[in-house]
Amino acid sequence: MFEHKMVAPPTPHRIIFHLMGMVVLAINKLRYAVKGYREPRPFATSEFQKAITYDRQVVTNWLDALREYGNRTVKGKTVLELGPGADLGPALFLLDNDAKQYITVDANRLIDETPYVLYSELLKSLDNSETIKSELDKTLSGNDDRIQYLVDPKFDLSNLEKDSVDLVVSQAAFEHFSDIKQTVRDLTPVVKQGGVLIAEVDLMTHTGVVRSRDPLNIFRYSNIFYRLMNFSGIPNRVRPNEYKTIFKQNGWKDVEIIPLQELPLEYVKTIQPQLARRFRNKEADMHVLTFLIRATKA
Repeated sequence: MFEHKMVAPPTPHRIIFHLMGMVVLAINKLRYAVKGYREPRPFATSEFQKAITYDRQVVTNWLDALREYGNRTVKGKTVLELGPGADLGPALFLLDNDAKQYITVDANRLIDETPYVLYSELLKSLDNSETIKSELDKTLSGNDDRIQYLVDPKFDLSNLEKDSVDLVVSQAAFEHFSDIKQTVRDLTPVVKQGGVLIAEVDLMTHTGVVRSRDPLNIFRYSNIFYRLMNFSGIPNRVRPNEYKTIFKQNGWKDVEIIPLQELPLEYVKTIQPQLARRFRNKEADMHVLTFLIRATKA
């Protein structure tokens, strides 16, 4: 199951981290303009053993969270993953757990850069390797069947078939969606009544050089400055209570917000006056760094 952690960053130095974060945001905006979005994870797909281990753990966490949420499974279900990232490893693991179909939507087509050796090694560990390999090869050749890989730069979910999905999963992708309200509005009709969503959301500053030193760095800046630094995929800064409200407003029930990584409250009290005004209230739950959201389509 998802592991709960208490994170204890060093004592914040207001001016240093504020300036450092501004520089990093500007660099990231420039880098995206030149190279585009190419690195959804902190390691390359060429590190295939690490990628396989990561994919397996992600799917294991989804299955555990699903089992604890009403003893559900993926057997015979159509699964939609939002923002799959660098490879189709989760699709193979889900099909091996008897999912009926795997559909995924992403804004960038990154799987073309995934070395096939990753899949060759992964398939060795699967019970239904021959059947799943056949489905994978169909998708990679553009003949999607049980694995459907859809790419849309606008991430428009409204074109998906209505009432077609039993389970929605996502791993550290929701925080990159530029308009959460629109995403949930478009997603809701796609999911069958009684369908479930399981998603992990990462609210921390994403840039490695700042992330461990000042995990709330992106929340230091005003909306005006943050919009100025905007690029596709920049964290949207939506807080846990806002996610819960948005899902409920769109007809989801039993919405659970489960913190996975948290900051000590004493640290939050120290740093919160340094944050932008909208993040200084208690309802913002600034101690939550990552969380799991579970919900059922009413």
